[in-house]
Amino acid sequence: FVFFFIFVLSIIPILTPPTWIVVVSAYSLNDQLNPFLLSAIGATAAITGRMILLQLSTIGRKAINDHRKNSLDRFRKYLEKKRYGYLIGTLLFALLPLPSNMLFISYGLINAKSVSIVVGFWIGRFLAYIIMIYVSQYFFNSFTEILNSDIQTLLVLNIVGILMTVFMLLIDWNTLFSNHKLVFIRPKT
Repeated sequence: FVFFFIFVLSIIPILTPPTWIVVVSAYSLNDQLNPFLLSAIGATAAITGRMILLQLSTIGRKAINDHRKNSLDRFRKYLEKKRYGYLIGTLLFALLPLPSNMLFISYGLINAKSVSIVVGFWIGRFLAYIIMIYVSQYFFNSFTEILNSDIQTLLVLNIVGILMTVFMLLIDWNTLFSNHKLVFIRPKT
């Protein structure tokens, strides 16, 4: 059931609980489970779902005007030129408590295609799940406590993710990389 729940949560674009709750809950219900195997299953489910979200997000490019597409393409090419840009960026993001849905929506909007995204996210989530399994034993007294995690924090983190995605869409990456000036593309009215 861990794979299924994390997979489904990873496809949903917004307002989902953190997937570590599923892994930690499964372990708290049965501490005989191998935490490394549980984390590997969770990480595999998370990246599988997020890659589907990335693919679905490429549909959003159709709603973007040519100037913005050109700008986002420049950003993608910049990331592709960096040898470990996707790998390190995605790995670090996967380790943070921020929802990764907006990262993958952003990757879909820039039409990112890199094995480094998969590798970085899988490693990051695997490590995050292992850490959360062991750390949660000291912070949560019961399974109920895990499920009652703070909804306000979830909302704030999702809002931050949405704002980061909108910010990425509004930046004129051509001007930023060429002239080293932060300029925003105004929405067409």
